[in-house]
Amino acid sequence: MKYKNFFEVGDKLEIEFIDGYIENDKRLTSQLMEIISEDEYVVAMPIYKGRLINIPKGSNVNISYSIQNKGIYCFDAKVVYRNSGDVAYIKIKQINETKIKQRRNYYRLHVSNKISVYNKEDFVANGYTKDLSEGGLKFISDVKLDLNTVVICKLLIDDEELTIKSQVIRSNVYEKNLEQFEISLKFIELSKNIRDYIVAYIFRQQRILRQKGLI
Repeated sequence: MKYKNFFEVGDKLEIEFIDGYIENDKRLTSQLMEIISEDEYVVAMPIYKGRLINIPKGSNVNISYSIQNKGIYCFDAKVVYRNSGDVAYIKIKQINETKIKQRRNYYRLHVSNKISVYNKEDFVANGYTKDLSEGGLKFISDVKLDLNTVVICKLLIDDEELTIKSQVIRSNVYEKNLEQFEISLKFIELSKNIRDYIVAYIFRQQRILRQKGLI
């Protein structure tokens, strides 16, 4: 059967096991190596904490990927071949239609992470995030930032500090504390590596929330 996907060779994928082979909250990062046909693909064997995860033939998996300005897509697949040689990979066969999780807006993960904001090299403010997406974030701060100001934000995720050039698109008084401000930033310069890191983090947190029945 023919399916429509939007990824290209080299794009990052997230793998989630449907049949319980591996705990669902593990962050399994992979990469599309080859498009064989409209329903068969070669995918790099995923790595978790520096260790190769060998996926057995016959496993059922869910594949997720993100396309900038389009959203997050996913589909189910069956592992039909496994190669454990020098270049470890699996061949998967898609078994249902590709679904879109987010069409117009990025998924916003409600999460509280530390953030520092700079105007070029000058420190401006500290704060904590209210939500995060691959397109931007909202944070709470003691300092008001002017609309359209371009800043450098340093965001802490899993002990990794990400440096991202951003633009202030909203800056309002925080309704829960009138002495603070709720500020929305749009990422305007985002490397592929940082974007992939944020997307993988959001995927992982979504899986944890789904496992707990919270989404």
